[in-house]
Amino acid sequence: MLVEPVNLTRFVYEEILMALIKNAELHYARVIPNRPNKKYNKDNPTWEVQIRTEDVKQKKEWEGQGLRMKAVVPEDGGKPYWKTTLRKKIRKADGEPSTPVEVKKGDLSDCDPAIIGNGSRGDVRVYQYEYDSDNGKSIANVLMGIKLTKLKKYTPKARDDEFEESEMEVEEADEDEEQEESSDDGEDEEVEEQAPAKPKPTVKPKSKFD
Repeated sequence: MLVEPVNLTRFVYEEILMALIKNAELHYARVIPNRPNKKYNKDNPTWEVQIRTEDVKQKKEWEGQGLRMKAVVPEDGGKPYWKTTLRKKIRKADGEPSTPVEVKKGDLSDCDPAIIGNGSRGDVRVYQYEYDSDNGKSIANVLMGIKLTKLKKYTPKARDDEFEESEMEVEEADEDEEQEESSDDGEDEEVEEQAPAKPKPTVKPKSKFD
């Protein structure tokens, strides 16, 4: 049975809550399907993203949608902000694999989740359910999807041992040259198996008693 929406970004359907967290600043996105965060749970790692806001009005709006926000005062003197991390386990409670987090561009086409850099912005969709806690009823939030509205593209730094892009010189090979490996150096040369030599007949030494 469909219940009247609480507000424009939250609705209830058969006791399933869905929330759309709008215009969030995104940090530490770990939503590549085969690269979840294993730091806190190696048996059932999580896809996740941290969302932030510096706007107290937006912070209160998110809390009204069931998010638990934490205040942060940067040690470097930066502007204070509020944050929370949304997660999704790669396996459900019954052990079945979860659907990876959906990542979309503004036009709703698929976006490479590996390029989401810190400071990107977007709308975040979460699945919510109630559970019993020490403080009574609480709401759990499960990350379901991200729609980017502003992308700060992340480009991984090349490692010291990685190849670098360069020009490639191309020459035609001499048609008279053989394209088979030479065995002049004797390495890895195949040796034809030979039949074992027949043993020489054993000559019985004469005994001094003969």
